[in-house]
Amino acid sequence: MKKPKGKLTLEVFFLIILTDVIESFAELFWKKGALATGIDNVTFANVTQFMSSMLTGPEFLTGLFLYIVNFFLWVTVLSRVDLSVAFPTGSTSYIIVALLSMVFLDEHISLYRWSGIICIITGIYFISKSANDGGSPA
Repeated sequence: MKKPKGKLTLEVFFLIILTDVIESFAELFWKKGALATGIDNVTFANVTQFMSSMLTGPEFLTGLFLYIVNFFLWVTVLSRVDLSVAFPTGSTSYIIVALLSMVFLDEHISLYRWSGIICIITGIYFISKSANDGGSPA
């Protein structure tokens, strides 16, 4: 089995960002699908009704399609770079989901949450740098 070289090229980085964008939109569609069921508190008593409504809705099906597309892109990424680089770098979905939630779901993202997101961005920077310089901090 040939091991990926681990270099995070600009092309691979953009592929990772693309997978994060697609994944984030898939999550958004699934959230909208869950809201469209009209059931805001899923319990054992109504889980069947919730799932049948959710799984047949256009939002769920759109999200599923996006996840299928995302799967093929992600496998492409994994064939080019180490998993220990790709997965943390793919954490930009936290940022994208927060922005999509604000815009499309009218969710409030507190300063405390934005601080956490900044920590994630910082971590992404260090991981991407370590992938290109052999892992040393200097």
